[in-house]
Amino acid sequence: MNYSELKQIFQKLKRTSSRENLTAHIIFTEDSFDEPYSLLSRTYSVSSDNNGFWTGLISRSIFAYCLDVTSDQGVRLDWYMEEEGNPSGWKVEDCYILEQMRDTAAIPALSRTEQDDGTTCYFFGDTTIRVRESREDGKLCLEPVAGDQVACGEWADLPIDRVYGYCTLLERQLKKGER
Repeated sequence: MNYSELKQIFQKLKRTSSRENLTAHIIFTEDSFDEPYSLLSRTYSVSSDNNGFWTGLISRSIFAYCLDVTSDQGVRLDWYMEEEGNPSGWKVEDCYILEQMRDTAAIPALSRTEQDDGTTCYFFGDTTIRVRESREDGKLCLEPVAGDQVACGEWADLPIDRVYGYCTLLERQLKKGER
């Protein structure tokens, strides 16, 4: 989806259900930057609970977190984005809402299998995600390794940004199960 569509969905959500939040990944074009960056370094995670998506607020801030954790964390995207009024700013290549990705409804029925290489596979619907599990301050953390889905009857590799998205959703689901 394009950024305008994403913004409209987030704004409508905040008008109709102020407590509910969605998460999106925004990917910026390679030519938005002076040097080459990987897909993860050009992908930012953003919540619908940013001021920029609420109507009637003076602040239009949109804070986001780069999937490449060595890069920008808590950056104000609205200061950098062409779509937010910066003529020579970063241009959106693609964006998508994590909760609307394929097979997310199947996550509660996931199955988990530990692999001989120390990774763990999660299976739900037609999706498989391989991760490294760890705990930080008692909280389960999933480090994305790879993922694939059935597409047109054949398995297709998922781009790493999508694997990160599924890991975010899996962590939320597993956190619910720990309560």
